[in-house]
Amino acid sequence: MSIEQTNQLILLILNSVLMTLLSSLLLGGAWLRQNELLRQLNQTRAHYRKLTRSPAIALATEQAIHPSPNIQTAELKYVRDRRAHINEQYQWSRIGTLVLHATLLIFSVSLFALALRSLLAFDSLISTALFLFTVGAASLLIGIGCILVDFAKGNTDDDSLGQALSKILRQLGQQWKLISSFRPNFSSTKDRAVQSNSSQRRTTAVSSSVASEQTTSQQISS
Repeated sequence: MSIEQTNQLILLILNSVLMTLLSSLLLGGAWLRQNELLRQLNQTRAHYRKLTRSPAIALATEQAIHPSPNIQTAELKYVRDRRAHINEQYQWSRIGTLVLHATLLIFSVSLFALALRSLLAFDSLISTALFLFTVGAASLLIGIGCILVDFAKGNTDDDSLGQALSKILRQLGQQWKLISSFRPNFSSTKDRAVQSNSSQRRTTAVSSSVASEQTTSQQISS
């Protein structure tokens, strides 16, 4: 291979490595998100089963029969809607995680093909790697889209993505105000320490000058 072809191959390998790392990071985040949604879904299902643990109540609820007045219908409806909402989010997160799994596999195969091209003189490996890279980039966008749909559905408290981000920013602002409130106290303490040190130095200088004057006067009198 010529120097230009070698440089192009190195750039392709670097691009594949970067996309593989990006896919790994996104896959890790999607996996954590999916586990969190699964945990919340299991908790909601357990709560719903606890509310409808009686077989007669469960049958009446499934058949949309007006239940007994002792049953808290509002809470049942809220838990049922919450379960459906979390389940929909979980399905989108699961699809996104599967797509990101496939994306990571595609980029790994593309990187492997480029590594083989550096060892073997087969130009078809470069075409194969470029095709896989294009497919991987498309699947990466699809996976990110699925994850964004999951977040756009809102979190489990029925908040939108913008409201969730505003909450995070508000918490960060509160932390920043808390940190900045300690700075004036620290500076004032530092100023007081400097003033006390300077006063001590002046006192020491005055006492030393007085002592030297007394010594001089004693020598003169003697």
